[in-house]
Amino acid sequence: MFLGLFRGYYWLYPKYFVSGESMNPTFWEQEIVQVKAHHDPKRFDVVVLHPPDDPQSLYLKRVIGLPEERIDYQNGCLFVNGRPIKDTFAEQTEDFVWTQITSKPIPKGYYFVLGDNRMISKDSRSFGLVSEKQILGIVKEGNTNK
Repeated sequence: MFLGLFRGYYWLYPKYFVSGESMNPTFWEQEIVQVKAHHDPKRFDVVVLHPPDDPQSLYLKRVIGLPEERIDYQNGCLFVNGRPIKDTFAEQTEDFVWTQITSKPIPKGYYFVLGDNRMISKDSRSFGLVSEKQILGIVKEGNTNK
């Protein structure tokens, strides 16, 4: 019975190896991350996802925009629906204006995600919004290889 519970836990809360530098300095190449939850990501949660333009790949990204929001970055500051929000990596983020993409907010069931290493990250700025179905889980924070 214990073996069944053990297998079930790791099936529900799998571990993944980090590949690439798009989440530096939070996570490093070959670091192991583990899913801690599967539903309802909050702003700044880090998620494992299948990107919309490459459903076979796995990406690790940070949730920035939630359903029914508009996201802007201006002069190193994150704005959500016009209000400034503290974002640790905002100073590294090039200016981004939501209304240049669409006049509508993020639809229900979708998220805007960015890598922490904003200068090199392939994220929602290039592949678009991520649906709930594409998010495999929310990972535990932390960097074990500092």
